[in-house]
Amino acid sequence: MNCPHCCSPNIRHNKKKTILGYKRYHCRACNRSYNERTGTEYNNIEYRTEVVMIAVFYYYRFKLSLDDVVVLMVMRNIYLSHQTVANWVQRFGVDIGIKMRKRRYKQCSDRWHADATYIKVEGRWCYLYRAIDKEGNLIDVYLSDVRDQAAAEAFFTQSAKTSGIYPDIITTDKEPALYPAIENTFGDYTDHRDNKFMNNRLEQDHRGPKSRINVMKGFKSIFNAQIFCTAFEEIRQFFCMKNKTRGEKLRLFASKFQEFNKLAVI
Repeated sequence: MNCPHCCSPNIRHNKKKTILGYKRYHCRACNRSYNERTGTEYNNIEYRTEVVMIAVFYYYRFKLSLDDVVVLMVMRNIYLSHQTVANWVQRFGVDIGIKMRKRRYKQCSDRWHADATYIKVEGRWCYLYRAIDKEGNLIDVYLSDVRDQAAAEAFFTQSAKTSGIYPDIITTDKEPALYPAIENTFGDYTDHRDNKFMNNRLEQDHRGPKSRINVMKGFKSIFNAQIFCTAFEEIRQFFCMKNKTRGEKLRLFASKFQEFNKLAVI
């Protein structure tokens, strides 16, 4: 690997590894030493990157509390505190979510379903805008304090930027604020189909985030809620293997998890 400090390929491999088992290198150009994790957010953590990714995966993928994740890690002979897990999921959840979002660029169809659901933040109801395509693939999520035209326009603008696709058809459930929002964001390019029955696909998909959030004690701030919702949706989409049998999903899971671990070093 090239030097992360000066990008020079003129390096020398050190036979001794770090305490965690990572390879060491020395750059002949800038006379600096570094290891495999230098330049990443994981470099100053006293556990291997794989341990961090397992804890983050447990928390976002399953309906677990922080203490539950701690117990599962103890079963692997890894002793953590619940605050350590909380710091990891907030700090690295955003990074993982952004990387997964970039991988989905232009990977969805041009027929969308859009709607908003309720989640409680700081004891009050907030609105989680969500959009999926006709095959159930995630488009984007957006958390807002209010449910009005401005919030809907911000959501659709973000969705178009995230997906890289302007939809041909957007199906909604006749919410009044969505009509002018779609018109102002996409203009005549997009047809708006308002049919509650045809939007049941998204209504059923709301069960995923709602069932995970309902077992939690709530969010202390809308910032933390946005971090969780974004990371949860991206990880859920990443491990969602549609049109696969249970046996096929199990056979593919190991390779998907290895790919998930590689996101930490990209």
